[in-house]
Amino acid sequence: MNMKKLLCFLFVAILVVPGYSYAAKWTLKYAHVGPATSVSDDHIPGLWLKTYLESRTGGDIAVEIYPAAQLGNFRELIEQVNQNTLELTHTTVGGMASFFPEFQVTDIPYMLANDSIAEQVAKGSWMWDVIGPEVLKRTGNVRMVAIGNTGRWRSFYTSKKLIKTASDMKGVKMRTINSQLQIEFIKAMGGNPTPVAWGELYTALKSGVVEGTKNAATDIIPNKMHEVCKFVSLDEHANLFGFYWMSDEWLKSLPENYQNLVVEGIRQMAEIQSNWNKQYENQALMEFAESGGTVYVPSPDEKATFLPYRDQMAEWFEAKYGSEYVDGWKGAIAQAEKEVGVMNAMVLQ
Repeated sequence: MNMKKLLCFLFVAILVVPGYSYAAKWTLKYAHVGPATSVSDDHIPGLWLKTYLESRTGGDIAVEIYPAAQLGNFRELIEQVNQNTLELTHTTVGGMASFFPEFQVTDIPYMLANDSIAEQVAKGSWMWDVIGPEVLKRTGNVRMVAIGNTGRWRSFYTSKKLIKTASDMKGVKMRTINSQLQIEFIKAMGGNPTPVAWGELYTALKSGVVEGTKNAATDIIPNKMHEVCKFVSLDEHANLFGFYWMSDEWLKSLPENYQNLVVEGIRQMAEIQSNWNKQYENQALMEFAESGGTVYVPSPDEKATFLPYRDQMAEWFEAKYGSEYVDGWKGAIAQAEKEVGVMNAMVLQ
């Protein structure tokens, strides 16, 4: 049974199997902004975590899932985690930007060359020795537990015209996440950046409040945004890291063996999400094309028109926040590139 069939089977099985009859001693509430469907990369890992923790604790830990922004947008979900009223959530970089603006450094466009390097960065010491502790310090209770991928790469999906080169962005009302760096990125290309919460994006596209969005096919198809967006330019300007944030107070309230089990479960949850997105992306792009959408890959010359904005955004970031995090991010990427190169060389020996 391949990964897709296994995950679909798991999704259906959990819907029909009744909950445990044990009286739970602890409840882990997981909230996300994606739909509650069998093609939602936010929801599928949550269903897996529910089975994993409830079965391995004999019902001591019950997992409740709140999909589709029922409990709020990214910022509101992180606030609830920080207040210890929500145990777990999952966001992109934009979810943490309001609390830790320097974290936006990971969204400087066109910095990461491919999936292997992005995945190695996510495992690296800079993320876990610098970023994770700094988030906990600034918020007081939000612990970074895992890093996955919530769509692989951001590209430009538009409703009215195809973005082939940077000049095509002029005047386009482009939805961004609530990240000043992403806003400045679109503004630098002459676009009209418009922050819109994820749960409001379909309506914003349908009504013309925005004419495009910076997302992945794995976001567009499950949320039916291909009904409005008819073009995609696969410029892949940023990696869609997915960060899992947990209430440190709640985690520390568990016995040590359950703390370890929860952390292990969430890390596997992030891996399931990443693998699902890799597998689902091609299918989603095919569905986009079959629905009448245009899938376009910029030529090397066209891609080159975007690259000056990489350096421009790095300079903007450094002017606003200093060089510490830019240098750290560049160093993390260089280290990942070196490690991936070594692993590739071993394969080719």
